[in-house]
Amino acid sequence: MQKRAYTIVSIILFLFLSYQFVSFATGLSRFRPTKVSRADAIVVLTGGTGRAEAGLGLLKDGVADLLILSGVDKDADVDSIFLKPLSPDEKARIILEKNSTSTLENAREIRRLAERLRFSSIVLITSVYHMKRAHFVFRKTLPPAIAIRLYPVESPNFDSHRWWKGEGLFIVMLEFLKYWWYLLRISLPGV
Repeated sequence: MQKRAYTIVSIILFLFLSYQFVSFATGLSRFRPTKVSRADAIVVLTGGTGRAEAGLGLLKDGVADLLILSGVDKDADVDSIFLKPLSPDEKARIILEKNSTSTLENAREIRRLAERLRFSSIVLITSVYHMKRAHFVFRKTLPPAIAIRLYPVESPNFDSHRWWKGEGLFIVMLEFLKYWWYLLRISLPGV
């Protein structure tokens, strides 16, 4: 009897997790770059191909007066990040945040900057597969009065419409686990 109950609970848990995983994976395709309205700052979470370039493009388009690259290596400078040389004015409008090493730390550092510089809105840039977790963490960390506009970037190693192909399945599985880890971690008091 106990073995049968264990089997039923295991099957229900497996079905629940499978449903959650497929919902998570298929939901990633809804994150698409769209035209974003003006904001106080553009925040790029480093670590993925094309993110910094997308942020620079929005800065040049006048979406914001400030570009923050969050999670930059301690030894990095603006010239080592961008292949094309930038004007002194462009360099002056870029902040390299070098303290964070995770999405939660990114959000905490941006909160400090946002409070100091009195932001009311940001454009958040990260990869499509990372956007759901990043948006969740930033929404839980930043004050509710700060508007967060999403600008996901496609990655060459991930196709959100065919997430089960190539590296996609591994990327989604890892991101799914991280999302649930952050969901539990942020929900616990004292974090």
